[in-house]
Amino acid sequence: MESTQYTVRVDNTMSTPFTVDTGLKQGDALSPILFNLVLEKVVRELQCLRGSQVTNNENGLRILGFADDLDIIGNSLTEIANASRELEKAAEKVGLTINTNKTKLMELIDSDIDPQQREVLSFEKVEEFKYLGATLSIKNDWSKEINIRINKAEKTFYALLKFLNSKTLSRRSKTRLYVSIIRPTLTYGCEAWTTTVTTERRRFNRELQEIMNLAPVTSFIKGQRIQWLGHILRREENDLVRDAFKWKPKGKRPRGRPRKRWIEDLKEMGIEDWRVIAQDREKWRDIVVTAKTLRE
Repeated sequence: MESTQYTVRVDNTMSTPFTVDTGLKQGDALSPILFNLVLEKVVRELQCLRGSQVTNNENGLRILGFADDLDIIGNSLTEIANASRELEKAAEKVGLTINTNKTKLMELIDSDIDPQQREVLSFEKVEEFKYLGATLSIKNDWSKEINIRINKAEKTFYALLKFLNSKTLSRRSKTRLYVSIIRPTLTYGCEAWTTTVTTERRRFNRELQEIMNLAPVTSFIKGQRIQWLGHILRREENDLVRDAFKWKPKGKRPRGRPRKRWIEDLKEMGIEDWRVIAQDREKWRDIVVTAKTLRE
């Protein structure tokens, strides 16, 4: 922001205008708006590069962005390297740089290739990292993320303990604290969880549930997954999310009991024509409500 003048107001008194040459400061009201506009320009420029590795095909993209968190997806290390270079070039045009210390590289199928030697990438290769508040792992193992969520929910519970033990608050108010604060902390991102019988087997106080008139949190998670499934099935056929839903991984299934899927949640409820029913929002909403209120 060159040749920009600012004033400071203290109570009802305005200061004399002064010039700032160091750009926008963190906390400035214009910062997020201008940053989003600039980053959107960078992402759109990459999407238009039809010869580059940033695009998969005419409709599918391999770069996902949320605020300043960008995720580049590729079938090989070479594709990731080419996309990263294109991103770095486009970002430099508008004065942005990639933070190499915060940028991580993860392979779903480990090839034992050093990215620094093969593609001269300075990104750290990891087996797990946190993206948008959720911990992703190379083995698609959600058990660690579930344990993290449980620990955070416990901390939230103890932070609210004085209110939950208060005799001045009604039982209804305490239930609202659980539903609006504790349970969302526990189930953040649960729509994408692939659970097993072991991860769903948690001790809970049946007497407390009866007093609060609430279904188990596992039923709420199932309902959230089914709700997200409905959103996916109502998207266009060529939508990226639909492509990801229909994609089948290659290779052999790991040992042990397979993880539970959305379809198994629906089969437990006796629902067969779920692809057709999902197109009716009202009927699907009833299924979601039923799943969230199931008693074990």
